[in-house]
Amino acid sequence: MLMTFDESINACKNIYGWEFVTSFSIGGFEWMGFSKESLNKMIIISSQKSTILDCNNGKLENCIIEYDEEELIAICDKLLNEQILIAGQYGGGLPERTKQGEQVLIQETSEHIRTVTFIYDQDKKIKIFESYGPYICGFSYDCNYFMIVDDAGIIVLKRCCSIPVYRA
Repeated sequence: MLMTFDESINACKNIYGWEFVTSFSIGGFEWMGFSKESLNKMIIISSQKSTILDCNNGKLENCIIEYDEEELIAICDKLLNEQILIAGQYGGGLPERTKQGEQVLIQETSEHIRTVTFIYDQDKKIKIFESYGPYICGFSYDCNYFMIVDDAGIIVLKRCCSIPVYRA
């Protein structure tokens, strides 16, 4: 059974140790990238405009971004002196595991239906997406933010507490 965007949002709100930040529609999504310098910042490039998102509070701000689709890098006027690695439907990628042991598992059927499962606390998991392909999903470089985007929009989460790492 395919999930709606609202069902994905509700599932994401139930991931232990993570807090929902924002969700919104993106017309013509093309690329995104997490900053390695300003760890709470994420750039979003669409066919309509370029924006920068504060992943702590969901504040979205227009910006100017120059990017190279072959090199998969971007430069943003709000994040000076940084080349940001970009990812999207046509290339690039984000980390799918955190240092704390969380991960996203992406599976695809022969009918091109993708299921994204968020695995946390060693073996606890929750299905957060099931539909025709998310464009991209994964964690920020510091593992404190998570995003998933498809043709319905983007969902952004942030870590809300320390997750104990269990040792056997």
